[in-house]
Amino acid sequence: MELQLFGINHKTSNVSEREKIIINESNQILLDSHLKEIFKDDIESFFGISTCNRTELYLIGRKNICKEVLNEVLRILKIEDLSKENFYFLSGHDALVHMCKVASGIDSQVLGEQEIFGQFKLAYKNAKNINIIGTNLSFLAEKVIEISKKARTQTNIGLNSLSVSGLAIKLVKNIFENPENQNILVVGAGSLAQDVIKSLYRKGINNIKSVNRSIRKIAINDTYEILSSSLEALHDHLEYADIVIASSATELPLIGKGAIENALKARRNKPMLLIDLGVPRNIEEEIRDIEQAYLFSIDDIEKITQENYGQRSIEAEKAMNIIVMDAQAALDLYSQKSLKGDINIQLEAFLKTLSEKEFQQFKTSKDFAELVKAIKTSKTENKNLNNFENIKNIDDHIIESMIKRFFDNA
Repeated sequence: MELQLFGINHKTSNVSEREKIIINESNQILLDSHLKEIFKDDIESFFGISTCNRTELYLIGRKNICKEVLNEVLRILKIEDLSKENFYFLSGHDALVHMCKVASGIDSQVLGEQEIFGQFKLAYKNAKNINIIGTNLSFLAEKVIEISKKARTQTNIGLNSLSVSGLAIKLVKNIFENPENQNILVVGAGSLAQDVIKSLYRKGINNIKSVNRSIRKIAINDTYEILSSSLEALHDHLEYADIVIASSATELPLIGKGAIENALKARRNKPMLLIDLGVPRNIEEEIRDIEQAYLFSIDDIEKITQENYGQRSIEAEKAMNIIVMDAQAALDLYSQKSLKGDINIQLEAFLKTLSEKEFQQFKTSKDFAELVKAIKTSKTENKNLNNFENIKNIDDHIIESMIKRFFDNA
């Protein structure tokens, strides 16, 4: 069993391809049920993450099983029109290093961005909450969080890097000389949408409306809050919006070409800026064909900042040195831990084959040399016990000490 992963990201695909495969809490429960049925003991556990930049699935399983798992994931989620050439596959040390690069922001389109660290921790927390993640993968995920935090705190990888919400605000300020005079509509009320609203407010941009599936209060600070409208009011709000920033969890676009055409008629063709932070996208791609509508997707806006990129690149090299060394140390510790666990499992399985009479005889005599000899020559058809090979490779006196502890605790 080894750590493996497959993924699709901004380096291998565009947003129209990435949005086809999203791993969330609900479909992970579905995947867990089906993958266990299909692969049985060949997979210990898995968990996935989907962000603006990527979708990845991490697993502990039989060697070289990752491509088989991808095939089943695509089948179970009924994804047929996504080329497998968009995916990458990693295992062992390479997989753990990659996970650390992701969580630390080194692998992000905006080098050093900090939101991904929280997103990784949330994905791991959700996997634990729905009970799909096993002990070994949980151990490695904890190490990823520990190493990534160290890489960020001991380097300046995040030097003046912008978050996704910060990039959206930067784009607004690049296009509008006086953005505080514009009417802004934010679609969605999740963490990213709230970050956008708060960032706008801090920049002195206060003409903000919010639309969400459910009406909710969004606290901007201790003294100011915004009350979002329901989605039913979306088309009415579009008529007054100079800038639309969309970040809602949705499988289908919330804003279509027809809605923007109608809004522009009501606005007498006054131009609109639309920023789509959603993956899957919240705004139809066809809106780009409208002359007075200027649409930017997540891929578009993440190309607008190169500030301090050179310095962040230097810091990224320092962070990578930390990650590579600490990832190897983590894998060595994991291997020791796994080997010890396998040995205990094999020993316990062997001793449980003793009859009650034999068990009592050995417990009374405390002469375990015969048992050591027996386990060294025994065989089993159970592939999970690896024919007791791990314990057979240990010195006799160590096995005898382990057997003694087993009988003492029995």
